[in-house]
Amino acid sequence: MRRFSVRLFSFLVILISLSATLLPAAGSCETVLRGYEEDGGYVYVLLGQYPQTAEGEVQPILWRILASDSEKCILLSEYILFARCINASLTEYRDEIKGDFGKTDLCEYLNTVFASDAFSADDLSLLLPMEGVGRIFIPSAEDLQNKAYGLGVTVKGVKSSKKILSNPGLRAWGTEWAVKNNGYDPVEYPNPRQKVTGSSKKEMPVKELRLFVYSAGWASHSPYWTRDASAADPRQARDIKASGSIGRLEVGRDNVGVRPMIWLAQGGFDTVSGAGTKEDPWVIVRKGE
Repeated sequence: MRRFSVRLFSFLVILISLSATLLPAAGSCETVLRGYEEDGGYVYVLLGQYPQTAEGEVQPILWRILASDSEKCILLSEYILFARCINASLTEYRDEIKGDFGKTDLCEYLNTVFASDAFSADDLSLLLPMEGVGRIFIPSAEDLQNKAYGLGVTVKGVKSSKKILSNPGLRAWGTEWAVKNNGYDPVEYPNPRQKVTGSSKKEMPVKELRLFVYSAGWASHSPYWTRDASAADPRQARDIKASGSIGRLEVGRDNVGVRPMIWLAQGGFDTVSGAGTKEDPWVIVRKGE
């Protein structure tokens, strides 16, 4: 009898373990999201949606969690989602705005047009604002260089796709939509030299209004803005160069990428599916949905 009880107990333990592994969770659950860890790497989540294919198919936005505390998680878009200038007027940026990202055309665009396109009202309610900027912004150079965020040390001067892909550092890649469309559908604009007024309010060839891509030798990554003004030239902002280093460029360039960043409020969301990996990210929804 005792041997039977032991066997029955062992069977029940195995059954419970299998159930926990194989059966999907019922409904949503609250998940504590962590930031980057040297051993565990990043946790990835899906929140919001935006065009991502060349044809403009809307897909969930993939974010990596750089850091978290009791108040918020710091999320950085895994991909460059679109290209746009920081500010149309260089003199305004220099003389009036004085490099304050919160007063730029791009900041306004992110918190109005992009916010409406990418997030539902419930999604936006989960985001904490950065003072003087808003709920959607782009990383600073300090963010990108923060070792605790795990973006790595970019190997400078290396022009090898294999080595770059194995250690991308600060480099990032644009979606197909950003590279091949960016609001200028190739079906509607088949001639890449056709001139159109871009975000810089200047007439430019269509090819210069889509996200610029560095050569294949640089692994075909793309430049993207930081929210910092250049100390060397007040008409310029800092951006990511082909080498993966942080350089500077005039803020009126239409073809430089935007890699959004947000602060996700702790305690206001549930996860409904996923495992937190890049291949199977957590899906974030407002708590109680």
